[in-house]
Amino acid sequence: MKFSDELKQENIELWKTVLRHPFIKELGEGTLPMDKFTYYIKQDYLYLEEFARCIGLAASKAGNIDSMRAWAEKMAGCLRYETEMLEDLSAKLNLPKEEISDAEFSPTNRAYTNQLLKVAYSGTIGENIAALLPCMWTYQDVGEVVKHITQVHIHPLYEEWCQAYSAPEYVNLVKTYIDSLNSYASRAGDSQKDLMKKHFALSLKYEFMFWEMSYNMEKWPL
Repeated sequence: MKFSDELKQENIELWKTVLRHPFIKELGEGTLPMDKFTYYIKQDYLYLEEFARCIGLAASKAGNIDSMRAWAEKMAGCLRYETEMLEDLSAKLNLPKEEISDAEFSPTNRAYTNQLLKVAYSGTIGENIAALLPCMWTYQDVGEVVKHITQVHIHPLYEEWCQAYSAPEYVNLVKTYIDSLNSYASRAGDSQKDLMKKHFALSLKYEFMFWEMSYNMEKWPL
C-alpha cells in the first residue's frame, strides 16, 4: 500500500465526516446562503496566501535546482489556479479585491495556517507535504461529491467553484502532491513517517473545522 493510501485509510472516518459537512451538502444542493459562501471566499483567500508561502518554503529547502524549480512551479500553480479563481468569484460578488485580501483571519483559520507554517519552517519537505495534502486531496473529493449531489441548476458561482475542484487540471495537480509525498516517504525512516502521519491527521481535523467555521461564519469572541 502506498504511504498516501495508508494515511487516508487511517483517517477514513474523519475523511467521510468532512465530506458530509452541511456546507458541502448545501453548496451542492444550491441552498447554501450566499453570506456563508462569501465568508468562505474571504477566509479561503487568506488561507491560500499562507498555503502558497508553505510551498515556497519547500522550494527553499529543495536539494537541487530541478527540485527547487518543481516546487516553484507548484507555488505558481497555486497562485494562478486557486487564488485567481477566488478573485474572479469575488469580482462577480461585487467584492473589491482589497476586501478579501484585507479581511481578518478567523480564529480557526489563524490556528490552521499557523500550524502549516510551523511545519513548513521547522519540518522536512515530506512533513510539509503531509500537512498541506489534506486540503488539496479532500477538495478533489468535495468536487466529486458536490457534482453527484447536484440534481438541478444551482447558482452559477457555486457551479463555477464546484467545477474548478473536479476539473482534470486540478485532479492532476493533486496527483503531483500525492506522488511527491510517496516519494519522500519512501526515503524516510519510521520516526519521520510518524511525524508525517501526525501532521496529516491534524490538518484533516482542521479541514473539518474550516468548513464548520465557514458554515457558522465564525468570529472572534472579543
